[in-house]
Amino acid sequence: MTQQAVGQVADVADDPICQNLQNISILTREIEKRLAETLKVNATDLAAMEQLVGSGALTPGDLAARLQVTTAAATQIVDRLEKAGHVGRVRHETDRRKVMVVPAAESVALTMRELTPMLASLQALVSSLATPERAVVGAFLEQVVGIYRGTIERTGGKQ
Repeated sequence: MTQQAVGQVADVADDPICQNLQNISILTREIEKRLAETLKVNATDLAAMEQLVGSGALTPGDLAARLQVTTAAATQIVDRLEKAGHVGRVRHETDRRKVMVVPAAESVALTMRELTPMLASLQALVSSLATPERAVVGAFLEQVVGIYRGTIERTGGKQ
């Protein structure tokens, strides 16, 4: 690391906003770790569950695309989740050739039971902001998301 880069890292470390962004990142990983332990799944399987809980039923191919894995890897993930009772496979309602991966109601309920207190607190915090504050925070967070996406693209990921 160059001396300039070291200086930039030190500047970020000294800034309270940057420290809080780093703390959010660290705490997010800890929450994911604990949720994975609760569901008794690994990190990859948890990522799949997050997609399914958030979106509902997906085809294995759609799940593979969202997780940026091969369809073979997605099939293995679904197999593990099905064996653990977290998902089921059902035929598509109109295209019977398609198989849909559906999150189990019990697993969705368990996930929501774990996350609802945090989500409710975040919603209350956001609701407490005045309109001008919401605009500033919203614009800032959109820029942060843009930086994260740019980093993923720059480092070879898809997003």
